[in-house]
Amino acid sequence: MRNITTLIALSFTMFINAQWIGEASCNKKATIIANQAVEYAFNLEYMAAFGSANSALLLDENCGCAKLTLAFISSANSNWGSRAKKLKEINPNKLTAEEKAWFDYMSASSEDQKSLEKSMVEKFPKSPLINFLPTSIQDFNSYKVFAEKFPEYSSSAYNMISYGYMNGAFGEKDTAQAMKYVKMSQNSHDGPNSYDSMAEHYASLNDYENALKTQLKAIDFGTFSSPYRAKALLYYAKNNVADMSKNITEKQQEMQQAILAGDYESYKKFEHPEIQVSTGDSNLNPFYVYTKKDVIKEAPLTWEFFELSDMKTYFSPDMKTAVITFVADGKYTIIKTNEIVSYATRASSTWVNTDDGWKILHTSYAPRKGKNGLPEMN
Repeated sequence: MRNITTLIALSFTMFINAQWIGEASCNKKATIIANQAVEYAFNLEYMAAFGSANSALLLDENCGCAKLTLAFISSANSNWGSRAKKLKEINPNKLTAEEKAWFDYMSASSEDQKSLEKSMVEKFPKSPLINFLPTSIQDFNSYKVFAEKFPEYSSSAYNMISYGYMNGAFGEKDTAQAMKYVKMSQNSHDGPNSYDSMAEHYASLNDYENALKTQLKAIDFGTFSSPYRAKALLYYAKNNVADMSKNITEKQQEMQQAILAGDYESYKKFEHPEIQVSTGDSNLNPFYVYTKKDVIKEAPLTWEFFELSDMKTYFSPDMKTAVITFVADGKYTIIKTNEIVSYATRASSTWVNTDDGWKILHTSYAPRKGKNGLPEMN
C-alpha cells in the first residue's frame, strides 16, 4: 500500500510540475505531453521537445500548445528558419488566451516583444510559461526573479543562474555557487542539458577529466547522434594532449620517411581527398600544391641522412587543428655537381583532425640563419 501511495504521489507531482500552461487547447492526455514538451524546450533539449510535441499531436491534432512548441524550437531566421511558417499555419482563434499570448509574442518583432512582456506577465501572473518568456541572458537577475516566483519550474532558470555565477554576472566569479545551481537544475529536471552545462563549468576550470565524465552523462540520455558528443570529444582531447601530440609527431616522422623514400603508398594515408596540401620548400620558392607526382618524382639529390628534432605541438581551441614546429638536419649530395651540402632548416606543419583521423594540410621549411636548405630544383 505504501509503494502504491508513493507511486501515486510521484505521478501527481510529475503532473503538477508539468503544468507550464494553465489552460491548453488540447485534450487531457495531450495536455500532459504538451506541457512536458514545453519543459524540454525551456531546458534547451529541443529534440526531446520535438518528440513530445509531435506525440501530443498524435493524441490531439488540434493541440495548440504542441504546435506553438514546434514553432518555438524552430529558427526565427527569415532566410531559412521555419518559425514564421509554423505560426502562419496555426489558427489563433482556436487557441486559449494563454496560448494566444505565446503566439502573439513569437509573432512579434524583437522590439515589439519587449513592449508585450510587461502586459503579458500582468495578465497571466500565475503562468510559468508566460513569466519565463521575458527571461534573458541580458539580465541574469531575470532568472532569479522567475526562480523565486516559480521554484517548481526553475530547472532552466537554475541552469542559467549557474552561468551567471561562472561569468561574474552577479559580481565576482563564484564557482561554488555555479556548481550549486547547476546541481539544483539537475535535481529539478532529469535531462541532458544541465550535465552539458556542468561539464562546461568544469572545462572552464581546466578540469577536463570531470568535464568528460559529466559530458558522457549528457550523451547517455540518447547516445546515437547526440548533440552533446562534440563536446565530449573536445574534453577527451583536452584531457589527452600529451598522447595526441605524440601521435601527431609520430605521423610527421613517418610521413617524412615516406617522402624521402618516394613511397606514395605509404604517404597517401596522410592525405585527405578534400584537402589540397600546400607546401613551401626551404629553397624559398613559391608555395605549391603537393601531390602524388611530387612524392614519386626523381630527386636531383641523394640524402645521406635527414632527421627531425625539437618537435613541439600547438592545438587550436577546438582541438581540430594542430601545428607542429620542428628543426630538420641532414646532409645531401647534388647529383649533377657531386656537391655535398649540410642541410639545416626550421619548419612547421599543419594537421587537421577529420572523420578519417589526422591529415596533413600544410608544410613550410626555411633555412636556419646562415645555413642551407634545398637547392633550386628545376
